[in-house]
Amino acid sequence: MKKYGVLLGCVLPFVWGCPAWAVQGHGVAEGPVVHLMAHLLLGVALLLFLYVLHTKPPDTGYSWRSLKLSLLFFLLWDMDHLFVHWFADQMYADIRDSGARLVEDYFTGPRTLLSGVYYLGRFDHLLCVPALWFFTTALRGFCETIAARRQGSSGQGE
Repeated sequence: MKKYGVLLGCVLPFVWGCPAWAVQGHGVAEGPVVHLMAHLLLGVALLLFLYVLHTKPPDTGYSWRSLKLSLLFFLLWDMDHLFVHWFADQMYADIRDSGARLVEDYFTGPRTLLSGVYYLGRFDHLLCVPALWFFTTALRGFCETIAARRQGSSGQGE
């Protein structure tokens, strides 16, 4: 009976779900400002973490190198997002004045260098996916190291 409840709980959101758009607004004035402040704060935190790991590395193993690579990719991803937001602000003024909407209308604008850079910047998954992969690899390595230490300290083999 418990299996059916879990299955029903997993299927029900798909039956009564509403559309989830990939592009969502952040409100009138304070939303974009807070969003950009969060990007800046994340960038500063990632830079600080990378600096500490570079100047005083706790270890030189594969897991720590993977963690540093993941932080570097996350930093590049964050910088990409900052630039894409800036480019979007430059581009969307023309689109907003034309009456087109991002959700329902397909719009084409002039092919400029700005629109090309914006288009390439929207491929943020090319930075985020490797960041997540390196992060997962680092966490897996940390777990294996901890398990090996626990097994060695207890003196018991499994």
